[in-house]
Amino acid sequence: MNVGVNVLIGLAVLALLLWRQLQPRRVREDGGMRLTVILLVVGVFQAYPVLSGHPPTTVVVLLLLAGLVSGAVFGTLRAYTTKLWIQDNEVWRRGTWVTLVLWLVAVGLHFGIDYLSEQQGAPAGLGSSTIVLYLAVTLGIQRFITQQRAVQVRSQV
Repeated sequence: MNVGVNVLIGLAVLALLLWRQLQPRRVREDGGMRLTVILLVVGVFQAYPVLSGHPPTTVVVLLLLAGLVSGAVFGTLRAYTTKLWIQDNEVWRRGTWVTLVLWLVAVGLHFGIDYLSEQQGAPAGLGSSTIVLYLAVTLGIQRFITQQRAVQVRSQV
């Protein structure tokens, strides 16, 4: 898959995620990780051809790991900026403007790490091929923590 297609897929997924973050939605306390798993699979399929064609250096691998760790950190932060409430005996959630800003900073940081990776000899297109994988990690962490918070909110009622 070429770089342009990877970027378009990543931007489309990001736009969908940002829109969904700001919409009131019921929290699925029993799972609801299907989207995260789909993104993880797509992300691996996008990154694998780039990585297998030109094995990255140790520095590039460390930068990629740093990017995924930053995704987990930002996912955690966003989970705690999400408003939770009880309505009709269900836990609902909606992201705040802080949630949105954290998404934008996180994605910007991801692209910054990608730029550094390219400066360290990363294979061409590695950054754009890992954006969906990054989104899977950051969204998965955010969902998991939000689900745990929802269980706590429900137990306080």
